[in-house]
Amino acid sequence: MNITPRTSYLDSMTSSNDDIWKTNKKQQQQQRSVWYYQLEEAFQHFYMQFLLTTTLYVMEPWERVLVISMLLLIISLFTYSAFIFIPFHVHNILKSAMSTALNVYIH
Repeated sequence: MNITPRTSYLDSMTSSNDDIWKTNKKQQQQQRSVWYYQLEEAFQHFYMQFLLTTTLYVMEPWERVLVISMLLLIISLFTYSAFIFIPFHVHNILKSAMSTALNVYIH
């Protein structure tokens, strides 16, 4: 199945569809050969998946920015608290467990 790209009426009259198809294909390959275009397309794809999954695509842009910023704030606060408080609790747990295990081993 051959898919021909959309062209204006005058372009289709002056050149054959095969020439247009080859020209457009070469232009697309040249544009896509740069790594940051591929990265940008991947980012846009994942962002669109995120919007569709979370149904944020139905919101207005200012509402979307507000919800995403609150989500990022919650994630950053959770990460900060994990880095600050978890090592303290793990240290206390290990200290109490080691002293208990040491007492059991000695006696």
